[in-house]
Amino acid sequence: MAGIQYSIKKSRLEKALYKGIEYDASGNRIYTKTEGEHYMILPVLDSGVEDCQWGRIRFSMNLPENCVCYLYAAASNERTGEELLMNRDTGLMDKKRLLSTMTCLRFINKSDVLLYEIEGRYLWIGVEIIGEGVTIEDMVVQAPGDNFMQLFPEVYRQKNSFFHRYLSIFSSIYNDFDDRLTHQDDLLDIEQAPPELLELYLKWIGIDVRGGFLEESTLRKLLKESKELIQYKGTKWSIERICELMIGEKPVIVERGLMQNYVKSSEQETYDALYGSTAYDVTLLVGRIVDKKKEEQLLHLLRQFKPVRSRLHIVFLKNNGILDEYSYLDKNAMMFEQGDGVLDLAQMMDGTVILQ
Repeated sequence: MAGIQYSIKKSRLEKALYKGIEYDASGNRIYTKTEGEHYMILPVLDSGVEDCQWGRIRFSMNLPENCVCYLYAAASNERTGEELLMNRDTGLMDKKRLLSTMTCLRFINKSDVLLYEIEGRYLWIGVEIIGEGVTIEDMVVQAPGDNFMQLFPEVYRQKNSFFHRYLSIFSSIYNDFDDRLTHQDDLLDIEQAPPELLELYLKWIGIDVRGGFLEESTLRKLLKESKELIQYKGTKWSIERICELMIGEKPVIVERGLMQNYVKSSEQETYDALYGSTAYDVTLLVGRIVDKKKEEQLLHLLRQFKPVRSRLHIVFLKNNGILDEYSYLDKNAMMFEQGDGVLDLAQMMDGTVILQ
């Protein structure tokens, strides 16, 4: 029979029977959070072939110390007993007894196993976990699991022999390599690319983010808009867009070179202190306060997109009260920042004093 590969993802996990085990939104990872009984029985896999020779189960597993993971695999040409296996009211021990009546294998703390000893059209897979913090990712089931055995004469095709198991080493390497090649395009998908490659991709297009100082979500945002950012590098738009991506706010940009003819001589010193004294000074006014780390990240990116010879200054403004154009202040009016009152130990308050 031709090789078949089953990926255990969200569509199968939604139909599984599980207790104490959860899976993430993508369906690629299952995990345990608490102590107690944890088990999962996947919906039956149908090869469509009688006496199917199942080959291999592999997955990635994080197994903390003092935790145990049992993997069960049973095959049969009949689906008798399936109702009991998938019955939520039936205990785990009853399910194990049913599996023992089939051709069933049990593996302990193994993440890559061969199923050469069992055969049958239908395959049931069960996972039992003892302990918390265990994760299993990217589970794949293969049938028949080897690529080279069928190339030899019939006399050498003895199933589960030493020669068969020896060839399975090379078959496993070949299958894993072929799987990586099949999904090679995912490495260039911005949404699916591994986080460790995002910095490299930005480096390829001339954006330096080395050092791991940016969050994964920010790196993906930069990659999505990298074409436009590079195209308009050195312009006002690129500076504004970088700020929006980093801190979620569009700044007010003040270019000192455009203010030369509009500043009174008496106010020259004040404007120079605020916005710089040369035509190369550019000031960004941001209407919010950010922490020091975010400020350094923003400056590092802005220096790569600012116009040549320009000097950037960023002013982070606090949120203060604002009067609209219809407000009127008398000559005795005063604006002040509200603060907390303090009473010392010698103060007395009678019944007419109200604190608010």
